[in-house]
Amino acid sequence: MKTSRLLATALLLLLLALRTAYAQAPVIQVSDPSGDDKGPGYYGYPGADVFKPGVFDIVRFEVYVGEKTVTFKVYFRELGGNPWGGKNGFCLQQVHIYIRSDAPANVPAGSSAIALNLNFDPSWAWHYAVAIGPCWETPPEPLPRGQCAAVYRPFDVVVQDGLLKVAVEGNSIVATVDKSVFEYGDLANIKNWKFVVAVASHDGFGPLRVRPVGIGKEEWLIWGTATADDKQKVAIANAIKFGIEPRVFDIAVYSPEYPNGITAEQQYEWLSSFDPDTRTPATLPPVLAKQISQLKAQLASVTQERDSLKAQVTSLQGQVSSLQGQVSSLQSQVKSLQDENSKLRGELEELRATTMSTSVAVALAVVLLLVGIAAGFLLGRRKAAKPSS
Repeated sequence: MKTSRLLATALLLLLLALRTAYAQAPVIQVSDPSGDDKGPGYYGYPGADVFKPGVFDIVRFEVYVGEKTVTFKVYFRELGGNPWGGKNGFCLQQVHIYIRSDAPANVPAGSSAIALNLNFDPSWAWHYAVAIGPCWETPPEPLPRGQCAAVYRPFDVVVQDGLLKVAVEGNSIVATVDKSVFEYGDLANIKNWKFVVAVASHDGFGPLRVRPVGIGKEEWLIWGTATADDKQKVAIANAIKFGIEPRVFDIAVYSPEYPNGITAEQQYEWLSSFDPDTRTPATLPPVLAKQISQLKAQLASVTQERDSLKAQVTSLQGQVSSLQGQVSSLQSQVKSLQDENSKLRGELEELRATTMSTSVAVALAVVLLLVGIAAGFLLGRRKAAKPSS
C-alpha cells in the first residue's frame, strides 16, 4: 500500500514536472545572428558612451503561450542596464513586434511600421503590433505619443499595466499579454502566424520617440554611414532627405517560410530595399520592392526602346522633310520647265504662222510670175501673127 502511494505520488510529481516543462517551453523560438546590428548593413551606434556594443543586437526571440497569457521575449547581446531609470527596467531600446495572424480577411491590417520608416508586403501586413518602450509616465501613455508599451490591434489600443505587462529578465525584454487581446486570431494556430521583431534606439525627446539617422558620427544620432560605401552613402543621404531612412538597428523574423529566422544578409537586403527615386520606405519582406525594381528595369528598357523609336522617327521626319524639300524643288523645276515649254509652244506657233504667211506670199509671187510670163508669151504671139502693111 505504501509502495503504491509512493508510486502514485512520484507519477503525479512527474506529470506536474512534465506539464511545467511543457508550459515553459517556447512555442516559437528563433535565433538571430550576433553582430548584425547594422540596420541595412552599414549603420553605426550613436557616439555617446551610454550606447555599449550589443545593446541593439537581437540574438533570440521566443513566444510562450500559457493558459491565460502570451509572452514575448526578445534577447539582446547586451541590454546595457537602465542608466536613465525607465520604469520597465530598460531605457536604451524600443522594441516592436509586428504580428500577422490568421484573422479573417475583413479584419483590417497595418501596412506600415510605427515611426520606423518601414512598410510591409500585403501578405505580411500586421493585425497586432506590440510596441515596447521604457515608460516614464504615470499613468502610462502609449508609444509614440507617450513612452510606454502598447498593443495596437484592428480597432483599438491596449496600454500596459492592464492586459499588458513589461519586465526585464537578464538581457531580455519581456512583454506578457492577456490572451483576450488576440481576439482576431486562433492562438492554437500561432505557429502559422508571421512575426517581425524590430529594435530601434529610444529617443525620449524625439517627436516619435525613435532616434533618427544622421550622415556623420554624432553623439545622439544613428551613424548612417559608419561602414557605407560611396553608393550606400548616396542612397542613405537621399533616404534621409526624403524621410524614408530605416530607423532600425536589427530585426528578427519568424514565419512558416522562415522557421529558423533570417540571415544577416537577408536583413541587410530587406532594410536596404527603400527607393529614394519613388520615395518608398523599405518593404518587409522586399517582394514588392523586387517587383518594383523589375518593373523599373522593364520601364527603363521600354523607355530606351521608346527613345530609340523617337530618334528613328525624328530621323525619318528629317528624311521626309528633306524629300519634301526635294519634291518642292522638283515641282518648281517642273513648273519652270512647263512655263518654258509653254513659251516655246507659243514661239513655235508664231513660227508656224510666219512660215505659212511666207509660203503663201511665195506661192502668190510664183503665180504672178507665171501669169506674167504667160501674158507676155501670149502678147508676143499676137504680135507675130499680125500682117505687115
